Amino acid sequence: MELAGERALLAVGGSTVELYWMDTGVLEDAAHFACAYRSLSRGRQRKVDAFLFMKDKKLSLGAGLLLRQGLAAHGIDEQEAVIAYGENGKPYLPYYPDIHFNLSHSGGMAVAVFADTAVGCDVERIEAADLPLARQFFSEGEYRYLAGFPAGQQRDAAFYRLWTLKESFVKTIGAGLALPLDAFEIVIMAGESGGKHEQIEVRQNVDPAARYLFGEYCFGGYSVSVCLYCNRYQKKCEWCLNEQMDQKVCYHERVTRTCITTEKELILMAACSNNRPCPCTFDCPRHGRCCECVAHHRDNNEGVPGCFFSAEAEATYDRSIEALCRDRGIL
Repeated sequence: MELAGERALLAVGGSTVELYWMDTGVLEDAAHFACAYRSLSRGRQRKVDAFLFMKDKKLSLGAGLLLRQGLAAHGIDEQEAVIAYGENGKPYLPYYPDIHFNLSHSGGMAVAVFADTAVGCDVERIEAADLPLARQFFSEGEYRYLAGFPAGQQRDAAFYRLWTLKESFVKTIGAGLALPLDAFEIVIMAGESGGKHEQIEVRQNVDPAARYLFGEYCFGGYSVSVCLYCNRYQKKCEWCLNEQMDQKVCYHERVTRTCITTEKELILMAACSNNRPCPCTFDCPRHGRCCECVAHHRDNNEGVPGCFFSAEAEATYDRSIEALCRDRGIL
């Protein structure tokens, strides 16, 4: 019997993450367990053998089956794949640098994710929120966010949402237990449509120049979070010399521009000294930080921020690059 997990595609920013999951209850049957065990590499079998209790063996075996399924989708045989481990134990494929994966399991559920850049995932079964634990391991802002929910299902869901978001970030950067959970902060902000379309950011000093995007999924009483390293700015813009670039902004002919190099677009930016009042009326930590603001909206397929337009052009709600150029007299 060939056992396989469920599969979904998550849109995270401009990238697609492959998400696989499996209820390991299907491995209760001894024959199914033995067949699945034999189908995996000796390395995964040793991981299964290392656990004492059958519940943990099934979770490890389930994660291995999802790994095999995801690798097969990329034309890789799990039994032949070479898997190496980073300094803090994060697995990677040294012969396939453009294929990244991560595994997680909790309760009776195993999860795997695959992406074309560094990725981390975490799954947790939603149970009663532990406020003392949150007080100990969450940042002050995260604790306030959690405490703002009434006790019960809403707070329980919020607790495990924060927990999986934090763990997914830790796993993406490969820090393991070396990074305390209160050393960075997950910020969840309401979107622009009556609280819908929430936006998630991480405030961290581990790699301040990097950007991380998040995706979420829920099923059967479990919360799943995915964190993706955004490599949008890693390629050299053809307009810029190396010495003219930093990670997000280049200066070409004395005009400040943002290089969004995956689409080879140049967005003419407003002159910004970082101390002028920002006209945006939404509650957002990017006020006065135009480069981050543009990148955030572009990554979420939201065009250019409205505050870059004249009042007349802004009133049309056309946030496209073409509309911005017309408003500036470029087209």
